[in-house]
Amino acid sequence: MEGGINNHLKGIAAELFIKRDSTERNKINISIDNILDKLEDYFHDTINELKVFGSYTRDTILPRVFDPHSDIDILIPFNTDKYQKLKPESYRSQLKKFSEIYYPNSLIAKDHPSVVIELHHIKFDLVPSIFDEGWIYDSVEIPDKDGGWQEANPDRFDKKVTKANKEYNSIVKPIIRLLKYWNATHGYPFFSYELESAVAEMDFNNDNYESGFLYAIKELSVYDFPDWAERKVDALKDNGKWIKEYLAHENIRKAKEVVTRILPGF
Repeated sequence: MEGGINNHLKGIAAELFIKRDSTERNKINISIDNILDKLEDYFHDTINELKVFGSYTRDTILPRVFDPHSDIDILIPFNTDKYQKLKPESYRSQLKKFSEIYYPNSLIAKDHPSVVIELHHIKFDLVPSIFDEGWIYDSVEIPDKDGGWQEANPDRFDKKVTKANKEYNSIVKPIIRLLKYWNATHGYPFFSYELESAVAEMDFNNDNYESGFLYAIKELSVYDFPDWAERKVDALKDNGKWIKEYLAHENIRKAKEVVTRILPGF
């Protein structure tokens, strides 16, 4: 069994990783360098040090061929020491104007809490932020859904996922990629960050790819989900049960067929 479904899932997770020396990663890195240079040229000292964060830095991003929503998150810290603190929408408008000047042939849209630039090989998610000096502690804030600011800590979540991955024998990030591919091919029942956060909270003690993947499927919560999304997750859980049933009878072929229902094309 170790050489069957476990290695099968391990191989799929590896296919869902943007490899270090791949053409796709090289193109992304060149695009990141270009947009960072353009942002610095355009905004000068009205912004502080730019930061790439999110699934790309966590290695949980999927290749664009497997997830057309894959994007690169860039935190844009606006300088409120030298310049007046504005409302989030003002900063988003500035980022949209920047995008239209430097990327006139690309799709550009405001999308909470950011401005999205869609290139042919990747999306950029430009997230405005401010540094807030509080009474008890200081914080980084990004736009909330009501037109105000909310606290955010992208470094903390990146460290949380990395710590969990290290603690559980490097299977957490691959399992996240597997579930993000299921999510992308089944209508996105989960927001990407919420799915990653849920998996990062799970206990994968003594698990491998096979047992960890099936455990993660069983543990996914559908609390407060719309009916259509709940049905998608329920179908996933049923398929997870069928995989367990086939594995209990050592029917690796049928188990792999169910894996293909969950992860089309593999």
